[in-house]
Amino acid sequence: MKIRKLLRVLHRDLGYFIVAMTIVYAVSGIYLNHRHDFNPDYQIEVTDFTHNLEPQQSYAAKDIRDIVESVDDDVVYKKHYVDQDGDIRVFIANGEVLIDPNSGEGRMRYLQRRPLVFGMNKLHRATLGTAWKWVSDAMAVILLFVAVSGLFLLKGKRGLMRWGWWLTIAGFVVPLLFIIFYI
Repeated sequence: MKIRKLLRVLHRDLGYFIVAMTIVYAVSGIYLNHRHDFNPDYQIEVTDFTHNLEPQQSYAAKDIRDIVESVDDDVVYKKHYVDQDGDIRVFIANGEVLIDPNSGEGRMRYLQRRPLVFGMNKLHRATLGTAWKWVSDAMAVILLFVAVSGLFLLKGKRGLMRWGWWLTIAGFVVPLLFIIFYI
């Protein structure tokens, strides 16, 4: 088998093999690139509610727990206190609840994992342990092979020796410029 044909077969088959992982890395990479604009792993859930609660100096933990669980039964109550304004501040796992006993209005705010994206970001960061790190390294090696073998697949004016050469150089110049001017 000629080397160009072998490269084409390996390039195609390994490309199919890594397509899903490449999509995961691309999507999570976009989220992680914007981690200074928003939290890529969690989103803030806000739930407004009303409840009949008589104003008092103090409230039993069981009563506050019942109110919080009536809004969302998955929320884990930790503790609460009455602030200077008479509002009840409730600490819950990954968030807080503020209840105004005079009006009966309340607001629950807590962090919730972004479905699917949380897991993809965890994979991207390779924080699942040694086994995933090896899978991630294998993916990087295959991706490197696909990138380099792709250079040699086309012949003629669109191949590496003519048009492809200039595009490859441009691909090196862009990150080089960022390194020179921003680092």
